[in-house]
Amino acid sequence: MAQHDVGAVPIVESQDTRRVLGILTDRDLVLRVVAEGRDPNEMVSVRDIMTNEIVSVSPEADTLHVEELMKEHQVRRVLVVDQHGSIVGIVTMSDLARATDETQLGDTEKGITGR
Repeated sequence: MAQHDVGAVPIVESQDTRRVLGILTDRDLVLRVVAEGRDPNEMVSVRDIMTNEIVSVSPEADTLHVEELMKEHQVRRVLVVDQHGSIVGIVTMSDLARATDETQLGDTEKGITGR
């Protein structure tokens, strides 16, 4: 994650199916490794620390729907999956910032963080 400067990595069943099993975020690492006092330099199974509950949309979803899901589930990333559950992309807060006006994005941020 540090090497590629990303805050989240989708965890998939295999490279062939790309069926999403979960997502590993920088927040998962902090809450489930560092905050629990685990040594971050020791091997930890991704399955043990990833988020299993996926928030996803189809490629046809509109940005308003994505924003509502972000608020409802208090997440900053929504996975885009096809009809087979295979990942085709991720919509992030940054993506929404480019697609919406600042006022609307601020409302989304408040809905996610409560601030």
